[in-house]
Amino acid sequence: MTGEKILVVCAANVCRSPLAELALRRGLGPESSISVSSAGVRANDGDAICTLVSSLHDDEGWAAQVEAHRARPVSVELIEQSTLVLAASRDIRGELVRLAPRSRDWMFTIKEAAHLGAGFSSSAADRVAEYVAHLDRARSRSVPLAVSNGVGSRVRRLFGNRGAADPSSIADRHGGRGHRETVAEVEAATASVVAQLGGHRRHAS
Repeated sequence: MTGEKILVVCAANVCRSPLAELALRRGLGPESSISVSSAGVRANDGDAICTLVSSLHDDEGWAAQVEAHRARPVSVELIEQSTLVLAASRDIRGELVRLAPRSRDWMFTIKEAAHLGAGFSSSAADRVAEYVAHLDRARSRSVPLAVSNGVGSRVRRLFGNRGAADPSSIADRHGGRGHRETVAEVEAATASVVAQLGGHRRHAS
């Protein structure tokens, strides 16, 4: 199987999901057969990427992709055509499950995938599909990623405690206090996913 697709989804598709999209694409490399795109559950069609994300790197490749990005609303078709869907938060994933319930098995938050994907390694052409199967098996064995029912301490050890209600989620702080923290969380979680899929880390320019 070739031409696998990863879809990243946040709210407005101007900060968290396009950053993850560009970071995944950058980490997987230009020769990768894996297609990466993004969308938003409440996106205003055509909005540009946020200035903080656009300023993260100064190479021509990054600048060109930033310039080309335009926000778009997520659709059932985009979800169902994807091999893996990564949501910025559990709330966003919940909206996607309601929109496309048949695709729920290949939907994960970015942080959830970064954690559950630990130990995955494959060079197969269909490694994203293998990765999804690995994530799904790990999810079935894992403690739910929610700070409730007495599992909060374990979750905090896994993801760190930044004061978020749900450490499997990356909060939407676009344009406000904590915006840089949001960007850093996206970069860190995405770097883990890239490494698990056999990509490479790139240093900031």
